[in-house]
Amino acid sequence: MWRIIIFSLILALLSGCMTRRRMVYVQDEGKKKDLGVEFLNEQKRALVQTFDELYVHVSSFSEENPEMLSGGEGRIGGRTSTDYSLISYQVDENGDIDLPLLGKTHVEGKTVDEVAAEIQEELKSYFYSPSVKVSFVNKNVTVIGMVENPGRYFYSGENINIFQALGLAGDIQEYGDREKVVILRESNGRIRKNSVDLTDKSLFISDFYYLKSGDIVYVEPLNRRVWGIDQVPFSLILSAATTSLLIFDYIRRNDL
Repeated sequence: MWRIIIFSLILALLSGCMTRRRMVYVQDEGKKKDLGVEFLNEQKRALVQTFDELYVHVSSFSEENPEMLSGGEGRIGGRTSTDYSLISYQVDENGDIDLPLLGKTHVEGKTVDEVAAEIQEELKSYFYSPSVKVSFVNKNVTVIGMVENPGRYFYSGENINIFQALGLAGDIQEYGDREKVVILRESNGRIRKNSVDLTDKSLFISDFYYLKSGDIVYVEPLNRRVWGIDQVPFSLILSAATTSLLIFDYIRRNDL
């Protein structure tokens, strides 16, 4: 009887423990580590898409102030404002932005450097030696599920990888499934669902290692978290097991 109680207690304790294999990212196969191995995953330049927001800054050596393009508030070249989201241009459904002087300018499918070069060329008719800088505004990813701080996170660079995104959200919780992280990506009016394994080294050459603006990352719970095993009151189980052993020992001694 007492052996059954002890075995049940040990089983309950082990069921609440996470194995190291489920916790470690990007694992090596076997015991031998592949130190120094490189993975080639070319970081592609982000292309402008419809409904992106672009910040355009123009400077020139001309006596005329290029900030006249914005009426003095910095729509193009507005250095008086620090909130770029208020001085940005949204790409419309046709892939265009509407700029002062230049009017409709097609930007979809181009890098920000290509857009800047084209705008700079067009502005040569208005300013002497203009210089144009274009950057993305309000790029974001959403991280939800079993993470410390789920939410929508903005980033300033052209690209962000999945580990950086999880870092912004405070990393995956203990009972989050690192082997099954779902990424939802919308493209051309279609939503694509893909599952990635953060413990597999092949993630580095995956199309989902680098996230795209608007991606949703969902970390699923482990089955044991769904069943509520992590909430088992182990102290109560231990107390009950100890009491049972004492009672059993008392009964056994009296029988003798």
